[in-house]
Amino acid sequence: MHGEVTCARHHAREGCVLCGRPRDGGESGWSSFTATTARCPTCSHQAVDSQEEARRHIPAVRREMAALGIQLDQRVRVTLVEPDVINLGSPGLCLGRTLQRIEESVTDVLGIEIARGLTATHFGATVAHEIGHAWLAQRGARGLAKPLEEGLCELFSGAWLKRRGTEFARTMRRVALENPDPVYGAGYRMVRDAVVSHGIAVVLDSVCTRSRLP
Repeated sequence: MHGEVTCARHHAREGCVLCGRPRDGGESGWSSFTATTARCPTCSHQAVDSQEEARRHIPAVRREMAALGIQLDQRVRVTLVEPDVINLGSPGLCLGRTLQRIEESVTDVLGIEIARGLTATHFGATVAHEIGHAWLAQRGARGLAKPLEEGLCELFSGAWLKRRGTEFARTMRRVALENPDPVYGAGYRMVRDAVVSHGIAVVLDSVCTRSRLP
């Protein structure tokens, strides 16, 4: 993803959980991400490791999401948490989550948690995805099919990545679009196709008012 050259014939027992770079057993600079995964030196160097660093990135993500028409009615706090905490009980790698409280017909968004140690690009894309969940909740879009909700949030994340203009961001967006996962990948492609056919405004209106694609 970073444009680094690696040996395709070299057998690597593990790779970077963020960019997929294979690990050479003798290479230094690798660090743990979760208890069972690792980050390469490049991703480690670019990591958003503190709440102070996160605060420097968050306003720009909020502004760019607002420019895309995704603006929260009420500000939601974004907090860094340890990757092992956010992945407790998760079947796959979880980079972020939106905490919600549902009472009768009202959904309160309590906060957004993002895994500590992501690259700035992973961090921004994950915040954009989670802002999507918060935006849907604040508009009363409840009971959405999981591929629809996650696919729409992946669309928001992809739109943010597209505005980065870097090869790394373009690769992340392509990987998300090609993801074979039946919820995230298939959902993303399903929502993207609906936007191509009907436009983003029509799609968002249909999701928020009818809980389905047009």
